[in-house]
Amino acid sequence: MKHKYYSIPLDFTDLFHNDTHVESSGRSHDRLLKKISSLKRSINEHIELIIMTHMGEYKNNKDYGFVLWDREFENIQIDKFNTHTNPKQDMETKLNIALCKFEPRLKNIRAKILFMSKKKYKGKEIKYFVNITVKGKFANLIEQPYQKSFSFAMSSLY
Repeated sequence: MKHKYYSIPLDFTDLFHNDTHVESSGRSHDRLLKKISSLKRSINEHIELIIMTHMGEYKNNKDYGFVLWDREFENIQIDKFNTHTNPKQDMETKLNIALCKFEPRLKNIRAKILFMSKKKYKGKEIKYFVNITVKGKFANLIEQPYQKSFSFAMSSLY
C-alpha cells in the first residue's frame, strides 16, 4: 500500500484540476517543483523529529528515535569521537537504521555525525554542537538527490 503524505499549507489544486486536458509544460513543471519542495520540507521535518526524539520516548513504538540522547550528559571527548571509528560509526549506523525504517520516502540513506567543540552561543557556554548531514535519494522520484544538514547544541543544564 502506497502512503500519501500531506504537508501544510495544503495544496488543493489537484482537487480542482481536470486531468483530461493537457496542461502547458511550464505549469506542470511548476506544479512538480511545488510538490518536490513540499515533499522535501515534510521529509526534513520528519527527520528532525526522529533525531530529536529520545529512543523509547514514543510510547507506540519504542524503536522510534535516536540514541544520541543517551549520551547527552556524558563527557564526550570530541576529538576522539570524530577521529575514532567505533563510537561514531555505531551512532551513524543506528541513525541510518532508524531513518531507513521510519522514513520510507527516502532510499540509499547515509547519515554523517560530527561533534564540534565547546563554543559560546548567545552569551552562554555550550558543551558542544552536533552537526548531522543526511544524504539519500527520493524513493518515488527519478533518482533526485536529497541532502540536508541538521545542527543543534547539546549541553548539560547548569
